[in-house]
Amino acid sequence: MRWIAAMFLSLGLALAFTISTSGDAEAKRKKAAPKNKLCSATTIDNKKVSFRCKASEKCCYDGLMAKGNCVPAGQVCF
Repeated sequence: MRWIAAMFLSLGLALAFTISTSGDAEAKRKKAAPKNKLCSATTIDNKKVSFRCKASEKCCYDGLMAKGNCVPAGQVCF
């Protein structure tokens, strides 16, 4: 009888450990870096403009052309 109780206890612990580790993996996945970022700028006539860039890119806004664009992080905005 003790042998059966020990077997169920070990099975329960193994199942509990599996559930807790899968929850940790899910939490890490949710905390991953965002894929996009929201960029905003103000036009010459004080209107708000927003656009999206990838997380690895830099937000740039061309005031003369009234257009937002994204460039790689190492480049300069024109």
